[in-house]
Order: sequence, then structure tokens, then C-alpha cells
Amino acid sequence: MTEHPNAAAARRSYEAWNSGDLDVIREYFTDDAVLHLAGNNAMSGAYRGRDAVMDAIARDIQGWGPHAEVETILGSDDHVIVFDVVLAQAITFNAEGKVTEAWFLPNDQRAYDQFFS
Repeated sequence: MTEHPNAAAARRSYEAWNSGDLDVIREYFTDDAVLHLAGNNAMSGAYRGRDAVMDAIARDIQGWGPHAEVETILGSDDHVIVFDVVLAQAITFNAEGKVTEAWFLPNDQRAYDQFFS
């Protein structure tokens, strides 16, 4: 079975995350992308626009470290869900295969909040 193109794009972006390659990650976001980070911590909130999204991702890499252990990626024409060992990420893609909106949902929000507080 062939992986859906949006799932493949998500997989490549996680590979870039693991290598710390922010330039590759940046290519996957639209100019008006929105990133939602759940919780009650210094990273929580909605980041609007590619520059704000990339600033948040850079801060996240500095704090959390560039390592993800992707378990499963489910993809369709409009959405992708990524299951990592510590979070789920819901992602909305446009027709060009670019991320328009993403939500990071940790499996232990309290620990995530403590780490980033």
C-alpha cells in the first residue's frame, strides 16, 4: 500500500525535525499557517503566520530537543494525524500539500506544561 502524499510529507517533516533542519520544515507551511500548542506554559498558544510558527518550532527544538518517535501516520487529502510516543499531532493540508494548521496534543499535558514553564 502506498502512503498518502500528505502522510509522506508529514513523515519527511518529522525526519527534518529529528535532524534539526528548520529550513526543510519551513517549506511545509503556508504563509498563513497556524500552529496550536495546547496547555498552560510558555509555549502554549496559537502562532499565526509562517514566521511565528517557525519561531515557535525553533523554541520547541531548543527546549524539547529535535527528536520524535513517530509510531503511526494517517493521511487523507485534507488531514493527517501523527502519533508520536509523547503526543498526537493533527494537521490540515491544502491542495498543494502544504500545512495550513496544526495542533500539538501531548499525552501528558501536565508534564509538558511543567517542562516549558
